[in-house]
Amino acid sequence: MTYFKFKILGKTGRVTSGVIQLPYNNVISAMSHLERNGDTVVSVKRINRFFAAILTFYAYGFQGNSIKRIELAEFFNNVSVMLKAGITLITALRDAGAGIDNGRFGAILDALIIDIEAGSALSEALRKYPKSFSGTIVHLISIGEETGNLDNMMLNCSHHLKKIDEIMRSTKQAMLYPSIVITLISGGMVFWFYYVVPKILTLFVEMDVELPPLTRAILWLSDFVQAYILPILIIFFLGIALIYIGVRSSLRIKKIFQRVLLSLPVFKTIIVASNLAFITEYFSLLLNAGIDVVRSLKILNTTVSNEIYREKMELISERIAQGDTVADAFTIKGLFPQFVLRMIRIGEQSGSLPDQLEYIADDYRTRLNVTVDTIGKMIEPIVLVVAGGMFAVILAGLFLPIYDLVSQVGSQ
Repeated sequence: MTYFKFKILGKTGRVTSGVIQLPYNNVISAMSHLERNGDTVVSVKRINRFFAAILTFYAYGFQGNSIKRIELAEFFNNVSVMLKAGITLITALRDAGAGIDNGRFGAILDALIIDIEAGSALSEALRKYPKSFSGTIVHLISIGEETGNLDNMMLNCSHHLKKIDEIMRSTKQAMLYPSIVITLISGGMVFWFYYVVPKILTLFVEMDVELPPLTRAILWLSDFVQAYILPILIIFFLGIALIYIGVRSSLRIKKIFQRVLLSLPVFKTIIVASNLAFITEYFSLLLNAGIDVVRSLKILNTTVSNEIYREKMELISERIAQGDTVADAFTIKGLFPQFVLRMIRIGEQSGSLPDQLEYIADDYRTRLNVTVDTIGKMIEPIVLVVAGGMFAVILAGLFLPIYDLVSQVGSQ
């Protein structure tokens, strides 16, 4: 995508100027694009890289750099409705994108319209943006173009994206709650040991009160936090940053991190429910679209973000390619519950595999929503017990010397 500064003379005799981003590198192609509606180009000039970078930062940095699933879902739904009403594809794309505030989405949509006007199919144009449009979406659009059923396929894309968005939002919400609780408790403890405890213990030291073992332990911990508070915070935030960078940049670290999460009770429940809902939802959609099992699994492998499940899905693809049934291929130890395997086997034997997969996806979406609600209710008493117990120990360590002091004064 290249920025061009232009000035054109319209058919009405009005001169307009501005800046436009086009998927061309040469001025001649830009002139042809600007004159496509009968206007006359007065001047057109390619903007240098420095100013183009500033324009790109403004368009994507301030107006939005990523396209949300819910935005795509709404867009595909609107285009589908207009196609059903007999509106042409280009007009539908323009009208559906008229109210889009996302700068990234708007720029991509302009490029898509240009490619289609140049003779490309919509699916071919979408393939240029794999980060915004998944392989599943592109394949569904391609099938819709081949069968003349593009409006219904776009509607399927919209429904699919809404379901996937619900799964991902529920997953993030479920995993975010315990993370925030742990962070807040840790922060509260650091605040107590750094600010509150020293003020009280200093009084005991000045009065030369004999401190019990529990109070001495709290005093030592408080001194340690005060002496090393900066290194502690640096190590904490640096550790989080290194884990984040490692997970994003290293496949091996990502696998290790995901295996650790799968070994933790609460996180394991969330991850299993989320991935099973995600996989069965995608699989059902692809099969319903008429894509064969092997090809569906290959597409599915490109959309699964969890590396543990991605590896298993690749093994499943290999086993099916070797002649195994879908049910037999899914019998990988420790990955898919018996309930899922039984439903897949029933669906395969009865010829209703897409319906059974959709049922499984609905079931696990429901489980995920229940898990989110349950975690909230479950964590509250755990927080009260854990936080209450920790602060009770601290308060006991602080009040024991006071009790001893009062006892000594009373005996005198």
